[in-house]
Amino acid sequence: MAKHVFLSGHGGWKPGQGYTTVPRGCRIHFYTHFAKNLITGMEHKILDGSYNTIDHTVEEYKSCPNLRLSHQEDSWTQKSQAKLATRGDPNCILLPSPPTGFSLAELFQEWNDSQLPGVEFHWLACQTLGLKQVGGRQFGLNAGDFSHASGSPGRYRIKDVGGKFTWI
Repeated sequence: MAKHVFLSGHGGWKPGQGYTTVPRGCRIHFYTHFAKNLITGMEHKILDGSYNTIDHTVEEYKSCPNLRLSHQEDSWTQKSQAKLATRGDPNCILLPSPPTGFSLAELFQEWNDSQLPGVEFHWLACQTLGLKQVGGRQFGLNAGDFSHASGSPGRYRIKDVGGKFTWI
């Protein structure tokens, strides 16, 4: 049976971070589009098993952005651990980011070959695109993904410079 490792924290990617290759026998699941933000409510539903719509999966030997997972507040991690515990599945573990954070390349390198075969990683963080030039927000860049919320007026929510929310 596959081991499911849920990666929890703040996530993002800058072009200078490059790409990494998913190791043999592994895959990584993403629940939002690239350059979109995963909302905490979606993370909790994924962890407790009530939401399982995967946006895309990167299979073994395929490239993906070398996303960086940064530390989140301890209280967030405790809530996430409690949600995952409701599953009662010993093959599901939460891996929050340490204070120093890590990239996917560092994570894949840290896990040795004996740990990797059959591991399915689940990216439960934003995929914020960090660009040096301002712009793109009006087109949905780094918008919050609310596809898990049945009552929302749209899939994505963006916040304009004035602080007003717009649904797209």
